[in-house]
Amino acid sequence: MWIAVQTGVVLSILIIFIQIAAVKSGENAVTKSAEVLLNKTDVLGETIDANATSLEQHGAAIVGNEKEEKKRSMAIFFILLVIVLATLVVHMLIVSKIHYIPESLAVVILGALIGLILTYSKRDWSEIEALSPDVFFLVLLPPIIFENAYNLNKGYFFSNFVPILTFAIMGTAISAGVIGAGLYFLGTVCIGFIYEFSFFECFAFASMISAVDPVATLAIFQAVKVESLLYMLVFGESMLNDAVSIVLAATAIRHSKPPLNSMPASEILASAFTTFAAMFILSALLGIAIGLFSALLFKHVDLRKTPSLEFALLLICSYIPYGSAEAMNLSGIMAILFCGITMSQYTRHNVSPIAQITFGHTFRTISFVSETSTFAYIGMAFFTIKLNFMPWLVFWSIVLCLLGRALNVFPLSYLVNQFRKDVQISMKNQIIMWFSGMRGAVCFALVLYMDVDKEKKSILLTTTLFLILFTTIFLGGSTLPFISFINRCYPNERSRKRRRTLRKGPSNNSSSSSLMMSKTQEMSFFGSDDWGPKKSALEATTAAGRIMRSLFVRKFTAVERMEHRDRLAQLTKRALANEQLTDSDDECLELGRAGNRDDVRNRSGSNSNTSDVVIVASGHEHLLISSSESSE
Repeated sequence: MWIAVQTGVVLSILIIFIQIAAVKSGENAVTKSAEVLLNKTDVLGETIDANATSLEQHGAAIVGNEKEEKKRSMAIFFILLVIVLATLVVHMLIVSKIHYIPESLAVVILGALIGLILTYSKRDWSEIEALSPDVFFLVLLPPIIFENAYNLNKGYFFSNFVPILTFAIMGTAISAGVIGAGLYFLGTVCIGFIYEFSFFECFAFASMISAVDPVATLAIFQAVKVESLLYMLVFGESMLNDAVSIVLAATAIRHSKPPLNSMPASEILASAFTTFAAMFILSALLGIAIGLFSALLFKHVDLRKTPSLEFALLLICSYIPYGSAEAMNLSGIMAILFCGITMSQYTRHNVSPIAQITFGHTFRTISFVSETSTFAYIGMAFFTIKLNFMPWLVFWSIVLCLLGRALNVFPLSYLVNQFRKDVQISMKNQIIMWFSGMRGAVCFALVLYMDVDKEKKSILLTTTLFLILFTTIFLGGSTLPFISFINRCYPNERSRKRRRTLRKGPSNNSSSSSLMMSKTQEMSFFGSDDWGPKKSALEATTAAGRIMRSLFVRKFTAVERMEHRDRLAQLTKRALANEQLTDSDDECLELGRAGNRDDVRNRSGSNSNTSDVVIVASGHEHLLISSSESSE
């Protein structure tokens, strides 16, 4: 304490001394200025002019900063306004139960209308309307990937992991090869037929537009109750496909510059394969390692009594893999994908139920806002960038995308069926998979990153925009009638052998399966009694699984589980207090808590794994909280 006081006194004396010295130097400056005024008035005039110029520049800087701040504030307001309008549009689609119009298509149309209106405005909105690739890859994309991985049905995903990996890696490579070779052939051999690009530019562009984004198709899958196998193949491929496309595009761009572009074709292919394999494996291992570290952190650091700190640490851990992977020139998408799966399997069971619910809903909301913002930006891009429309290039790009999709879906499906006899991909599902090859924001953002001259970039951006628009309107908008048509063409098609189902898992046609719903469709489903936190589909049935759970999952005691349930009951009662709970409601709450305590006391000496259910009732709602020993 005394040392702090002494330090403060010394600093005070030092500050006073500096001020006195400044005053004296100012007095000396005034004296010298007076002398100059008496002897050299012209020099004084120059000095005054210089000082005035300095003040003018300083004032201009202040005014410039104010203008920049005002512009940024206007940009924030504009973005929030667009998100509000897009959210209302999606809400109207949900309330109206319009399944034939995809949410992404509605948001793209809304963005295009906003861009059209702003073009007639006197104010320059081009900088505000433009989608920055840095903002997309660093802000918008990570929460989308992490949320998909965190809420992934791991049982379905890993039971179909080999086919998903086959379609994501080999399928994307085949599609990029077909599109790139086709564009290069049409541009060089058929001179003048389409715009001519170099060999590496063709394959880089082909890799970029090979990234599928079947958001609209996946949302419609729920309405027509498709098989879980089909949903997971399309969904899993789209998650891994983005990372594969980014890596392939980066590899093509890297080899387009000297001295790598002078290498033989065989060496280029070998180098590209080695680079891709190393980046893929290292990124996945990095994501898994960070996910396991977060599990150990929450296992040994008890933050359950401070949910805000617990939630903040969860958010930080979720973004660390993306930033660290990008800093090490790895794939941030692949790292955050496997980190999300790992945290969902281990870290989630080490946090309090409040943090589990809050974290899940928060990331679902952030992901929805990111997706909505992205599609709105794509719609506005038709009026914010200078379009250089080449109809033949757009036409052949669409044709080659459909051809490349067909040449990877059907042959790879046949290959998968030959090696996996128990679960077959039917012809009906193969056709629907081919039709699900929509393109989205990843393609557009990747093309923005291409290092080519201004004319080529304008042509590629325009082609990509119309490709996204075509696939969103034609493929996304016609998914529902197309699936109905395919079902009529293959009415009684069944797999040759019975498909595997997870133990205690949902049926393939169950409308209540969370696997079948988009984020916005789940909004209305969360309020029903059919919904409740599900047990992990990936149970520790093997020795390795039991070892992993013992290492990374905390085993809560019966008393701790009772505290969790009491806390949830208290929060529920507080949240429903505005509904004027009656005496019977209060009595129901207390009986539920008392019965829960008695049940815990009766079970505290046993090893039962039976799920305990607590029902917190209000006048109009029921909150079902299901917790089991394996999930906690």
